[in-house]
Amino acid sequence: MKVPKDADRDFTAGAYIVKDGRVLLLNHKKLDMWLQPGGHVEEGETPTETAKREVLEETGHEISIVGSVEEYGDGSTDLPEPFNVNLHRIKDGHWHLEFQYMGKITGRVNDYEYSEEDIEWFSKSEIEELDDIPENARRAALKALEKY
Repeated sequence: MKVPKDADRDFTAGAYIVKDGRVLLLNHKKLDMWLQPGGHVEEGETPTETAKREVLEETGHEISIVGSVEEYGDGSTDLPEPFNVNLHRIKDGHWHLEFQYMGKITGRVNDYEYSEEDIEWFSKSEIEELDDIPENARRAALKALEKY
């Protein structure tokens, strides 16, 4: 799949969090579908910083990203590898390239965007039967459950 030459493309990042055989998803406010926490990479952010920030803002969970960081003396750094990278069309002329990471909960805050009714933990069978989830998000959630 190629992004058309005249299309806009945004970089996004998010995290799948698996706990006790269940994966965390949000009922997205604007799209009214179940997705992993995530959002646009902001100026000056790495995709891993975006994933951590978005999970915290949306769910109140502080997370660490699964994987290692390797810093080199030459000023370069290898970031944790995403467990999945997805390119998808949002609408005609607009695409998202999304870096999807695995996250581990390290803490919790009490102030976040989504209500408790819009944050749920899903089992494999529940994800397989969800109607209101994009197929790319379903595949990634099932892959996360399989791997972690």
